[in-house]
Amino acid sequence: MHVALLTPEAALLAVGAIVPLALLLDGEKRAELVRLALGLGSASAGAPRVLAGSIAAIVVLLAIACAQPVIDVKSGVRSRQDTEVWFVLDTSRSMLASRSLDEPTRFARAIADAKAIRDDLREVPSGVASLTDRLLPHVFPTEDAGVFQAVLDRVLGIDKPPPATFNVTATTLGSLSALANRNMYTREVRNRIAIVFTDAESRPFASASIGEIFHRSPGVRTVFVRYGDISERVFTLDGGAESGYSPDPNAPRTLRLLADATGGEAFVEGQPRDVAAAVRRAIGRGKTEVSDDDRREIPLAPYAVALAFVPLGLLLWRRNL
Repeated sequence: MHVALLTPEAALLAVGAIVPLALLLDGEKRAELVRLALGLGSASAGAPRVLAGSIAAIVVLLAIACAQPVIDVKSGVRSRQDTEVWFVLDTSRSMLASRSLDEPTRFARAIADAKAIRDDLREVPSGVASLTDRLLPHVFPTEDAGVFQAVLDRVLGIDKPPPATFNVTATTLGSLSALANRNMYTREVRNRIAIVFTDAESRPFASASIGEIFHRSPGVRTVFVRYGDISERVFTLDGGAESGYSPDPNAPRTLRLLADATGGEAFVEGQPRDVAAAVRRAIGRGKTEVSDDDRREIPLAPYAVALAFVPLGLLLWRRNL
């Protein structure tokens, strides 16, 4: 931990206050001579010093604030070096479905589950990818929980980006093969896990072919979490249901087939602890190491500005005496 100045050159602004401060003191001295000449008596001996000291304090504190001091805090982050997990979230339009207009959408429920699971697996480097008719990585596996959550909250969204082609059913679960053949994991990592959050409403794909890809050494272990049921609809702002969408009754079977083909496990939504437990069973026990620095900056400028109000208040109080 140490203190650093983000803009140290801004502290030079304090130099500009030297001239008016000197003029103020000279003016106070001249005023004292005039009072003595007129027989008005001498002012309090400490008044000029209090005035000058208060002004100097204000200038110094504001100069410090302009220099933007920060306390740089670094702490080691312990993480599993033998494991990486990808959180893959379906961002196709069907994930907007919900039980009613006021109920959380499938996508919102998936985000909530992903956060809970990541919190349970906090020592495991985790990445985030979106899935429509292609797999798109947004952040590669990292130990930084803040970055992970920021991606979920600020980057991911329905049709962000939109599918490459227009189809009523946009998701293609076959695109998950990119996890195994597109260098998504660090080469040295032994435990490779993918957690897929989807409603499993997908265009046709070859489960057996994907299974072969996921089983190729070193292999990728899969965990699937399914959202939605046939009663859910995609609602418009006026509360009506979109006529072009209807849930796929075969979605549960589709996901079971894919889980079987890849040698993974399938869960329904709302079971984050069970999903995290399944991942822990898959990765087993492993040594954690300090892999990176978690760096935080605590700004001190607001405190310097707040302290400047103390001498400023003293000046105003003496002015009104």
